[in-house]
Amino acid sequence: MKIISSASMKEYDRKTIEYFGLPGIVLMESAALRVVECIKTLPLKLSKIVVLSGPGNNGGDGLAVARLLSLAGYQVLLWSTVKPGAYRGDAAVNEKHLLKKDFPIKRLTGKIVDDCFRHDLEEASLLVDALLGTGIDREVEGLIADLINTVNASDLPVLSVDIPSGVNADNGSVMGSAIRATWTVTFAFLKTGLLLYPGAELAGEIMVAEINIPHQLAAEEKCSLLTPSFIRETLPVRSPDAHKGSLGRTLLLAGSAGMTGAAVLAAESALKSGSGLVYLAAPASICAALASKLTEVILIPLSEESPGLISPGTAAMLIEKAGNCDAMAVGPGLATGEATAELVVKLIQLCPVPLVIDAGALDVLGRNMNVLRSARYLPVITPHPGEMARLVGISTKQVQENRLEIAVKNAALWNCQIILKGAHSIVATPDGRAAINPTGNVALATAGSGDLLTGMVASFMAQGMSAETAAMAGTYIHGLAGDLLPKERGSSARDILNHYTEAFSCLKTADLNLFGYPYLFRIRPL
Repeated sequence: MKIISSASMKEYDRKTIEYFGLPGIVLMESAALRVVECIKTLPLKLSKIVVLSGPGNNGGDGLAVARLLSLAGYQVLLWSTVKPGAYRGDAAVNEKHLLKKDFPIKRLTGKIVDDCFRHDLEEASLLVDALLGTGIDREVEGLIADLINTVNASDLPVLSVDIPSGVNADNGSVMGSAIRATWTVTFAFLKTGLLLYPGAELAGEIMVAEINIPHQLAAEEKCSLLTPSFIRETLPVRSPDAHKGSLGRTLLLAGSAGMTGAAVLAAESALKSGSGLVYLAAPASICAALASKLTEVILIPLSEESPGLISPGTAAMLIEKAGNCDAMAVGPGLATGEATAELVVKLIQLCPVPLVIDAGALDVLGRNMNVLRSARYLPVITPHPGEMARLVGISTKQVQENRLEIAVKNAALWNCQIILKGAHSIVATPDGRAAINPTGNVALATAGSGDLLTGMVASFMAQGMSAETAAMAGTYIHGLAGDLLPKERGSSARDILNHYTEAFSCLKTADLNLFGYPYLFRIRPL
């Protein structure tokens, strides 16, 4: 499913009307029909429905929804922030029709919220939010802001039309004030702001509704949503006559004094993700501790510059060992320092197999990320927002406010695959494409979770997947394992790991219709 900007949606509307010959009023009617169809499926006992319509086509959608709901037998209370006769275009057609039918339209055109509006909210069982659309580009203030705050304070279930009013459709930011929706019906394509926080939280459950805008218009869009059908298709087929040597050899460089857990989790993740053989290279002084926790991983003790700090002189041996493997991961629990930095740079430049770089390895690179361009294979890096902030020299807040843009820009700059972790994780490629991952929840926000992801991505690469598909599949399935856990407190990284088998099983047996899988971030087509 393509994810598009507000400008793209406006352009696709125009092309549908002008090139494909479908009048705008037909698109508006289709949008309203989809909203009404959705309302009929809601788990609510509907009495009165308040429809709140603002200016422009989004408000016109609201007028059409009110008419269709009334025809379907619902009691509708229609409120508009536009003076009589001030609607334009297709919205004006709907307003004139309602006025000629003597359909009551209550107006909110003053400076304060009408008490009658508050009274209607108290009596209603649902509010349809058609106040502002995807084109909002400035702060919400005055009456509109007060209306939004009044609706939010009412605790009334809300269904938003296309996007919750006040959410920026391009980056998910709140433009001063924004509706907190229970459901959002968006049209034709997902909008970026519905998947980036805080917009993703405010959107509630998202339904993607067909309104006859041709999908080929978005063929060149570079951002998409990861779906279960796509992920299933990327996973390599495991032959019935496979053996441990044919299912991928994964080499990990990980661990230091006090950080043995990161190495253990990464190694076990690589095994449980399907690698036939997993090798863990670690400082010699911690190998006894690792051996007590790992029974199926082959340990490679490394000489140390000081206790827990690997000597740069081990680079040649590691590169030789990597040549007998299929993929390598560097970083989980790795001690930082000049010696580590020297070792990591050598591995990036000379590693003969695909490479995943995380945690301690990213820390020692600092701002010297251009070294990634010298890698023999396209590397994968897996920064969390704080690490990304340090790598690009900005604040974590700035990263979170511009997650998609920063991931895409730096994937091209550094010539690597970037998994920018967080809710929702973004996988960016050097050619400007990006995928947003819908799986995962707060259960993943625990120490060691990132080490699991690194092990899984490296394992998938060892099994023959490209850097891009391994990054996407690893991000999706790792998140899916988290979705199988309770969202309350009490889960650890090992709990996530213990749900890998179930996650693979769920993915295998899932309904492959788009968004048809119940554990997904809840998006479904109408």
